[in-house]
Amino acid sequence: MKRSLRVVLLGAAMAIALTACTAPGGSTSSGSGSSGSSETALYGGTMTTAAASDPETFDPAVCTGATCWNIMRMVFDRMYDYDGATSNLKLQAAEDFPTVSDDGLTYTMKLKSGLTFSDGSPVTAKDVAYSYARVLDPATKAGLAEFWKGIAGAADYAANPTGLPSGIVVVDDLTLKITLATPNSSFKYVLAMPAGSIIPADSGSTIATKPVGSGPFTLATFEPGVQVMLDRNPNYWDSPRPYVDHVHMILGVDPDNQVLMLQKGDIDLMGSPIPPAKFLQVTTDAKYKEQIVTIEKPSTYYLTMNMNTPPFDNPKVREAVSYAFDRDGLLKLVNGQGKPATEFIPPGVLGNSGENLTQAQNVEKAKSLLAEAGYPNGFDTQFYAWNVAPFSALAPQMQQDLKAIGINADLQTLAPNTFAELAGSGKAPLALTFWVADYPEGSDFLQALLSCATAVPQGQNFAYYCSPEMDADVQQALAATDPAQATADYTAATKIMLADNPVVPLYFGTKTEIRGANVGNYFPQPIWGWDMAEYWKADGSTARS
Repeated sequence: MKRSLRVVLLGAAMAIALTACTAPGGSTSSGSGSSGSSETALYGGTMTTAAASDPETFDPAVCTGATCWNIMRMVFDRMYDYDGATSNLKLQAAEDFPTVSDDGLTYTMKLKSGLTFSDGSPVTAKDVAYSYARVLDPATKAGLAEFWKGIAGAADYAANPTGLPSGIVVVDDLTLKITLATPNSSFKYVLAMPAGSIIPADSGSTIATKPVGSGPFTLATFEPGVQVMLDRNPNYWDSPRPYVDHVHMILGVDPDNQVLMLQKGDIDLMGSPIPPAKFLQVTTDAKYKEQIVTIEKPSTYYLTMNMNTPPFDNPKVREAVSYAFDRDGLLKLVNGQGKPATEFIPPGVLGNSGENLTQAQNVEKAKSLLAEAGYPNGFDTQFYAWNVAPFSALAPQMQQDLKAIGINADLQTLAPNTFAELAGSGKAPLALTFWVADYPEGSDFLQALLSCATAVPQGQNFAYYCSPEMDADVQQALAATDPAQATADYTAATKIMLADNPVVPLYFGTKTEIRGANVGNYFPQPIWGWDMAEYWKADGSTARS
């Protein structure tokens, strides 16, 4: 199931500030915001954080949860990473950006010379090839393997995982070639995801518990249910980063207690969002004004209608539901943490048209459409949502909105994992859910959530929607080299989809977060959340001890 655990465990907790969606630039150092007491880098000390849950693994190919997601960025390098508080790619382990063949299929990449893993061994193209290939090996059980299946020979390799897929070729110690089956402009972003992390060749059997990477930190200790301690990698190639000597992650701390610990100065950063019950208390307190930041997330909160389940197989019924909801009213229930959705692809993601393609609430129009569909007296159905914020606040009001147009929806709130399993199995006529971008291109919404390929059991296409016409437009967007043309193709795909109404986009998410008073150079990083190598302690030293 594509990225389901990340959606369940990470999405609402990620701090996203997507500010651009341009082609990758050439910067090799992080551009960053500044949020500390000094404009000069400071060194030393321990950055203390808290997390609600343990990391489920230290294997970057398997990691999908919030806690391990942040750790992956600290321990491992990828060929490319995100630059500061933007969605632009920068060089990390790579010497340069990939050379792409004229047909858009072959990517030639070269590693920086002299890179070493934390154990002192050199980082080579063989290690990169091994890291990518094992994502496609079913035995790895990689949670994000779907993103990599566009590599040529991926299916054959999965059936017989020996050597390398035909599309991955080691040219020399520092050079790797990857060939795709079809052009995919989003592949450069796939290489910057956690599963693109580089591990030593043949280390797959131990990486989950004894991670070895070339990143800015190394794992020192892990006590389940208690703590994770990471130490600064003194041999990290991107000196003087990281600035702090240690990152201490306290485990098993619920969001309410994370707020209290941060207010007392016991932690520097929260691994969870500010809980709804404490939101106004924290955000309206003048003494925290300089520690508060509100950011846009490349995320869409939406309702799905299962098109295989009557009466949602009737297009008039789905159109009626598209008129049911007061988006501004829903946002009031979540402390205004978002903006009304005008389409499905959120702002800051390539393919957002800037047009208003959604329906405003119109109860009479909805009732009229239901009557045309043969339901003048409405009907009964089932409605499923998560049992956690913000869904626990949204779903009851949406139930009332549906009732106002004649639909009696039996609302069932479920634990996130249970919800994902039920909705993915096709047993949810109505499902309230959301999606946070894995990367800033529209295919991560239209292809990942609504393509014919994902209209299968335990996929993320809870609507079981399939439109070959929409899929064709998305493929054209992925093959486009001009962002304007890609946007036009994505917009055409979006219009086809929204005319069919398999989903009702509700709002684009924002997030307000609070950092500790002693955190310097803080900025919330797009896609990842934290950029721990860039932060320092405001009471640190001007020189490395």
